[in-house]
Amino acid sequence: MALIKTKRGTEPPSLAERLRNGAEAAFRSLEDELLGDGPLGSHWIDVAAMSLPQQAWVIHALHLLTRRPGDYQRTPAVARLVDHARRHTAEPGEAAFEREVLAVSGWTEAVFPATLTVPEPAGLSVVPAGHEWISKEVDRRLAAAPEGRLDPLDAADLGAAVQAALRAEFPGNRYEGPVYDGYDLGSRVRDSAELPDGPAARAAYVTVLGGDPAVLGTDRDLAARVKELITRDASHGPGREVFVPAADRTLLTHAFLHVLAHPGFRERAGWLEEDLVTLFTAEYGGGAAPVGGPAVVLAEELGSDRLKVAFFFGRTEYLGL
Repeated sequence: MALIKTKRGTEPPSLAERLRNGAEAAFRSLEDELLGDGPLGSHWIDVAAMSLPQQAWVIHALHLLTRRPGDYQRTPAVARLVDHARRHTAEPGEAAFEREVLAVSGWTEAVFPATLTVPEPAGLSVVPAGHEWISKEVDRRLAAAPEGRLDPLDAADLGAAVQAALRAEFPGNRYEGPVYDGYDLGSRVRDSAELPDGPAARAAYVTVLGGDPAVLGTDRDLAARVKELITRDASHGPGREVFVPAADRTLLTHAFLHVLAHPGFRERAGWLEEDLVTLFTAEYGGGAAPVGGPAVVLAEELGSDRLKVAFFFGRTEYLGL
């Protein structure tokens, strides 16, 4: 099928016009407009095997993409949308539909950062927090930790709600990440009491807080409190499970945001992870906003969008790193 051409200054065909000759003609015309005359075959054979609602979803998704110019890779974008149609979460006409389509296609990850400027290199200190601060933070978290055991049914329902909220509220996230790749938060919630709390886990916990785990070797009382806190705090573990001590929206959001951290961010700026997760939890999960720390300073200097691009897309240059 030839590429659809329009006269300069005229609008491309509307979706209704494309659909006059049926779903196949509409899909192929949208596919051709996005991909041009390339060596690859059409995805219609896969779309034809879908249910009618799934076909409608992918046709609406491609139509939306034709209305969003930008420098992104169109061939994998179309393939991802076709693959995603069977597990889509937002319907055309819903507020979250555009965000889902642009994120899954890779458009957001490619185009959104390009709207921001890269800041000057930041002189951020990576000196570990001192023993006194770590001790006080551990006590603060212990005092705030809820008592009791996790209710699995309540946690599953709330986990699904938290994941749906983040899909609808954040205008991005990487296309292969847990928000869109079929991950089911509700089925991944575990009781924090199940977390290992040995020496390695305690050292990792203190590191996440920004401290030097060597303090555990000189303060056995602190080591014991950290051991207790691990089983009563929100965290994440291997296999992308999340661990929370209670079915609480703020705790679940906090733990899930850890799962959403981009591997590139964690590799290059992992010492900022806990601070940024706390900051984003206040925005998306109703938690208390932090009053100090590197994340607050960065948010004031760089703005929230740069922090999100770094955290969710791994583009740490937008933090000046």
